[in-house]
Parts: sequence; structure tokens; C-alpha cells
Amino acid sequence: MLRDRLTTEFLNSHGEVPSEIGPLIEILLRAPRARSILVWLDKPRGGAACLRRLIHDDLPLTHEALDSAAPGQGPALLRATLVHLGVLPHRNEPLAGLQPWLERTLTPLPAQHRRTLRIYAEWSLLRRARRRATQGRFTPGSAASIRNAVRSTTAFLTWLDEHDIPLASLTQSDIDMWLSEKRDRQHIRLFLRWAHQRRLTGDHEIPDRQRDEPHRWWSQSEHWTHLRRCLHDDALPLEVRVTGALMLLYGMPITRIAVLTHSDITTSSTPHLRIGEHPVALPPAVHQLLQLQAEYAVQHSAVGRVTTRPGLLPGYAAGTHHSAAILARKMRLHGLPARPSRNTALLALAADLPASVLSDTLGISISAALQWTRRAARDWNVYLVARTASGPTGDCASRDGQGR
Repeated sequence: MLRDRLTTEFLNSHGEVPSEIGPLIEILLRAPRARSILVWLDKPRGGAACLRRLIHDDLPLTHEALDSAAPGQGPALLRATLVHLGVLPHRNEPLAGLQPWLERTLTPLPAQHRRTLRIYAEWSLLRRARRRATQGRFTPGSAASIRNAVRSTTAFLTWLDEHDIPLASLTQSDIDMWLSEKRDRQHIRLFLRWAHQRRLTGDHEIPDRQRDEPHRWWSQSEHWTHLRRCLHDDALPLEVRVTGALMLLYGMPITRIAVLTHSDITTSSTPHLRIGEHPVALPPAVHQLLQLQAEYAVQHSAVGRVTTRPGLLPGYAAGTHHSAAILARKMRLHGLPARPSRNTALLALAADLPASVLSDTLGISISAALQWTRRAARDWNVYLVARTASGPTGDCASRDGQGR
């Protein structure tokens, strides 16, 4: 029944099935549950409906054609599946989504602001984003930062209008007034630097806000209690246990944990995990936990279940990894906020390792490693005394782990 349905479902105007979707049909026929494919075919706004429209209209199966489809989860999952199968080439989706978002954001703005923001976004923000993407360093978080920069700059230009201040007449006192009313510094500093380089405004200074030192930690007893939970508590979801263990032991950020692959784990005579430049030896309990995750990781996509699964924490769509934001939310939900967990691990490691070794081992910048070793030399004993005295009821256990 499924084979008959698939051979008649995706016909072009000539009554033929396009050859480029052959790999998709072959994989769908191998799905362990044919009913799930039939349900997918019948969804009115799903990926199958999107694919039918493209083929029926004789449109080429490209990223651009999918971009023209109505936005929604169906076309997005279809795109991920086609990329996973090699029907479409890989592209950086967070970066690709910025251009249409920018057009929607700029459309309702006054003409003069729309022009300024378009030039700024295209020749500064997006240009830098494309350069980062070629280096493999542009993530969903990077895209969110650019959207925030556009929103902040829009708010700044609107504020200037409300105070009858032309950009060309902006003074330092106007900047100071903005800072007294608003909190954003970084994004506006970048915009004003760009505007000054193009002689749109004068040379104005936005001083850095004094950065707070990390102040959210686990006590020693809390640290080991949470680590034991991750290693032995079967009531916790497996992906939470894996994430928590790696964060509490090695201070790994969730964004790095989410993209771990099976190839990052070596199973020679001594198991290792590749974090930075060099593989790090895994304690037996942690290695066993990672093996369990690799064996039982659930791939929601039917296509993903019958193709290779390189990701240790697979996402919803075929060939994708778990969302770092959703993973962080799960960690908070189970009492394992990221910030105190990572701070405690990094401080403990920095107390024992030189900055150069810390940088190479954990894959963090040498400047960050130096900061942590200085903090450890200055604060470690004071921290232990203070946290031991305060007991396991410190405020970091009740917060969400997003601040410092």
C-alpha cells in the first residue's frame, strides 16, 4: 500500500516522479512503521504537501524554491530531510533565515531609518556573519545576536526621532542620556562605530559596563550531589544526565555538548572524549553513560531511524542535533542550571591546570583560560570556605542559570 501511494503521490505535470526525489522515496519505503509515513502524506500543511506543490508546479527542488513556500515546521523538516539525504546541499540555516527576517523587520520602518539600517545590516552585520559561517562558527545564537543588534539599533534611531536629534547632530551628552535610560551598550557601540566610519555622525564613546565576576557556584557537596544524580539517577532523562555529567566534570558549554557526534568518543584501550585540541580520558561511569546515550538515542524522524545517526544527541529532524536552547531548558527543569554547574567545574579545573593546558584540553580561548586560572588562584579557598559555610541552600540552586 505504501509503495503504491508513494509512486503516485509526487507526480509532475508530465505524470512522472522526478528522479531527484528517488532517494527520499527509497528511504520512506524502508521506514519501520509505514503508518507514520501515511500520516505524514496526509498532513495538509506538512512537508509532503509542500513537496507535492513544488513538483506539481514543475519547480526545481532547491533551497530557493523551499524558501518561497509558506513558513512552518513542515517545510523546515522537509528541508532537513532532503539535506540529510543529499538531495539538497547543506547550508547554514540560521544565516539563511536572516535575510528574509531583515526584510520583514525593515518594511514598516520610516524610509530614512530603513535605508540606514539596511546598509548597516548588509555591509556590517551580515558581512561579518557570512565570514563566520565560512569558518563554521555561525550558530543559532549568532543569528539571535544579529537580530538583537538590528532591534537595538532600531530602538536607538526611534529614540533619536522622539527627542528630535538628527544622527548627524548627535552629541556625547545625547549618548549619556540614552545610556541613562536604556541598558544596551554593545550593539549601539558597534552601530555608532560604523556610522562614524561613514561620516554619518561624530566620534562618540560608550564606555564598557563593568563586568561582574562569576558569582554563581555549587558548593563541593552540591557539586558532587548533582554529579552523582547525573551518573546514577535513572529518573532523569538520559540526555539531561549526559549533559550534566559533561558540564559538571569538564565545564563544557551546552552548545558544544549538543553537537557531539559518535566520532568524538574513542573506544580504544582507554576511552576518550574529544573536547578541545586533545582527547580527554573518560572515567568508566561517564563512558558507560555516553555509550548508553549512543545506543538508545531516539531519532524522532522516520528517515533518521533508517539512516546513519552521527549525532550523540539527535534532534527532531533527520540529520540534526538537539537544540541547545531546549537542552538548557530541560537542565533547568531538572534542577541543573548551566551557569553554576559550568562555573564550578571551570574553577576546579583551573585550580589544578595551567592556562595553556586548560585552553587546549577544553577548547576555550587562552584569554578565558587565563581569567579562570587567575580566579582560581585568588578565589578558590575563599569560595570553598564561603560556600561550605552557607551550606547547600545557596541561591544558585533556585535560579535558571542564565546570569553570571
